[in-house]
Amino acid sequence: MDKINSVRRALLGLALGAVAQWALAASPDDPVTILTQQDVYNDYQRFIGNRNPLTLTDFSGEGSRRDVVEVVLTQQALQLGGLKRPVKLVKVDHSSDSYSRYLREITSGTATLGGNTAWLIDLDAIKDKVYISPPLIAQGEFEAGLYTSADNAKALAANDLPKVKKLTAVVAESWRPDVATLQSLGMANVLLTQSWESMVGMVSKRRADVLLAPFQPTPDMALQIGSVRFLPIPNVKVGLQGSRHLFVSRLAPHGAEVAKALEKGLLILRERGVLSRAYTESGFYNTRTDDWKKLN
Repeated sequence: MDKINSVRRALLGLALGAVAQWALAASPDDPVTILTQQDVYNDYQRFIGNRNPLTLTDFSGEGSRRDVVEVVLTQQALQLGGLKRPVKLVKVDHSSDSYSRYLREITSGTATLGGNTAWLIDLDAIKDKVYISPPLIAQGEFEAGLYTSADNAKALAANDLPKVKKLTAVVAESWRPDVATLQSLGMANVLLTQSWESMVGMVSKRRADVLLAPFQPTPDMALQIGSVRFLPIPNVKVGLQGSRHLFVSRLAPHGAEVAKALEKGLLILRERGVLSRAYTESGFYNTRTDDWKKLN
């Protein structure tokens, strides 16, 4: 009899443990973690300051750029989509390839979702591990400048394809659309490196002439990184193929709930014109380059 009672107590303990775990998993206080990369996080902090990202309506200003406003849009979409859980912004520690690390942290469930869009070609490879949002940037909408250091006169004078082909470009090897775009231009040399930080360093030290970057909202479209100032080569631009999407981990707690709220919120933001306004005010959609020659 004692043995039977012991078994019953053990089973009851297991059952109560399961109930407790279910209650914990279902807690409305469980945080949702939004992951971004270190350089984006730093600029986001400068951009937001003491403002509330959920009520932000002006997407211009110091620190604003495509990646930064996407972190804001992600938070606004989750709220508009009805998510009630607290949201926490976390960053990928600096590494040699922060983009690949960024994808891995979400596919593993360490973070709930990414605060920045990724190319569909990259997400298709991991679609069994993530929920993919509708596109924030549709096919054909991504245009970039060939940015060079402000004192590189040779690169700044390369205002047509024959001259651009003679330059040396640098790109992170995991950025597949960027690599394919630069190689398709027929440039004399395309150097592959591991990270954005490495790309910036190589151009600033003149080991490479140009890197691809979205146009900036500054008066001369300059990109300031630390003490180094980069300018786009005037009158030329390139188009990158593909669409860009947010994505949610299937392994993270509440992933399906978050994905549903994100999709609903993004639809509302698009209908209200917020997505277009955010990308325009951040300089990503730049009307000043409308008549620039697209090299590809």
